[in-house]
Amino acid sequence: MPDVRNSGTTNNEEELLLPFEKERLQGDYRRYHGIKRHNFRATVEGFSDLWECFQLLDDIWIREFGDLERQREPKQMLPLLLFVNGHAQFRIAYELGFCCCIGEAWNTLRSAIESVAHAHKTLREPNLIKVWVEKDDGSTQRKEFEKHFLHDKKQNLFPREHALEKLHEYWSQYSEWGTHTTVSNLARRFRQETTPTDFNWRIDYFEDKPRRLATYLYSLLLASALMEKVFFNAFDARLKFDHVLAAMRTEFEKKKENARKDIIRKFKIEPPAIWP
Repeated sequence: MPDVRNSGTTNNEEELLLPFEKERLQGDYRRYHGIKRHNFRATVEGFSDLWECFQLLDDIWIREFGDLERQREPKQMLPLLLFVNGHAQFRIAYELGFCCCIGEAWNTLRSAIESVAHAHKTLREPNLIKVWVEKDDGSTQRKEFEKHFLHDKKQNLFPREHALEKLHEYWSQYSEWGTHTTVSNLARRFRQETTPTDFNWRIDYFEDKPRRLATYLYSLLLASALMEKVFFNAFDARLKFDHVLAAMRTEFEKKKENARKDIIRKFKIEPPAIWP
């Protein structure tokens, strides 16, 4: 099990700090940074199967971008850039997740999902590329953008026929638990202790319960894999000829299943697709 922490600094965390960090960081932030660095190492080592899945998925995205480096269709450039933006946020999200910053990981992956949804929208409706590009050029353009991209998001951005409907479930969950300031969001971090004489409380910056952390990370993995699937399907006409890529995606599915079985073995639970 990973030895993740919420508070307190030991020599172990201090050893993980670089010389310039020891010189420049001070006060409570130095302690916070040391704990985060420790959590990243402990979680990568404790959930190595999940870490390998995220690393392989990242490699898959990069290979797909390489296959699409030469574009013949100018109208595909904006969608492709939006997919790349989604991948950039995916990287930050799983890094935050392995640092045990789960709420922040959910928030970032929510933005990644939205970027992927915008990419697919402009790809299947290229007439909206101009609307997306000019969204900040005036009130008229903004209203047109809101009509197609902000209003009725489930229907406009996550249609069932393009396998985006499941992504909407993750987007909604991560909005509630990671992005918006809600009672549910705060309750997950809030800790209290009541004695006959007083009441103590604190807000935890890090998730420190391995059982919950495992399911949180697995949920992030499933959502991230679905984002890649949407991207692959969007450019299937070109990507399907890359046999190395096909082998990588097959290997990823095997590793993902192994990670699921590892969670079941360690915690005697079936990891949920959507959490909480």
